[in-house]
Amino acid sequence: MNLKDKICALLTVLFVSTANSQYYKEKISVVLFKAEFVEQISLKDYRDHNTYVFDFENAKHEDYFIDETIEFLPTIVLYNNGNEVYRVEAGITLKMPEDYKTKLEKEINKLIENKFR
Repeated sequence: MNLKDKICALLTVLFVSTANSQYYKEKISVVLFKAEFVEQISLKDYRDHNTYVFDFENAKHEDYFIDETIEFLPTIVLYNNGNEVYRVEAGITLKMPEDYKTKLEKEINKLIENKFR
């Protein structure tokens, strides 16, 4: 394999790994960052959209917490086509705000409405 082929192979690997690392942000995605020691949140109400759960205790998920600058647990982040649209965090209480579901639904509905404009 010559140098040109090696460079092409390396660039392909880097491109694929970069593209794959953002999979959880595709379309409308609700992403929960959690840990076992905090309030347990369910994403079952959002099954019509992409949902992902990243666990603080799982070493494989560590990069997601760093990349998304997660400071409080639990945290829910709403993405639309790769962009963060809305974030709700528990803060130092380790409990989500009481109205987080209502606000999250409102943001999701805005995204859906804007799709058809």
